[in-house]
Amino acid sequence: MKNNLSHLLKSITLFCAIVLLSNHESNAQENGIYELNASSQFSRATSSKSKTTNTRTEFYNLSQKLHPTAYLAKNRLKNKYGDGDVVKLSLDDVASLDLVKQDESNYNNVELITITLKRFSDLNTPINLSTTSGLAKLKYLYIRCLFDCNNEQIKGFVKNISNSNVRVFYTSARPS
Repeated sequence: MKNNLSHLLKSITLFCAIVLLSNHESNAQENGIYELNASSQFSRATSSKSKTTNTRTEFYNLSQKLHPTAYLAKNRLKNKYGDGDVVKLSLDDVASLDLVKQDESNYNNVELITITLKRFSDLNTPINLSTTSGLAKLKYLYIRCLFDCNNEQIKGFVKNISNSNVRVFYTSARPS
């Protein structure tokens, strides 16, 4: 009887550990992605299941799945992947946004722009969403900081967010 009880206790403990660890893994993809709101407050992308959470699935679909993408670095086209019109732009630096503004006709169907900020000093070159008139379908701006950044810094980096329909997401990710 004692042996059966010990076996049962080990099984229950193992089951609980697997359930807890698997739940943590499923949430790990979204942790640390924040959104700037027009009210200047930020919200975690894993917040409660509200109406806006359902629309975040489109952002995650665009940012994490394969779509025709143009990669820009040092103010020039680095690579282009996928067939058809470019839906995603990935900028390796802030200066490459000037190339997008100069050649907006090639990026009419862009819905997501991802900008990687490598240094804290990159925040000193703010971007203005109101000057990108050729990006009519732009819905999301995703800023990846390779250093610790916060809501106030991103608000200072992205100008005229309240005058735009573009939703701004950001994350801090330190490369290993």
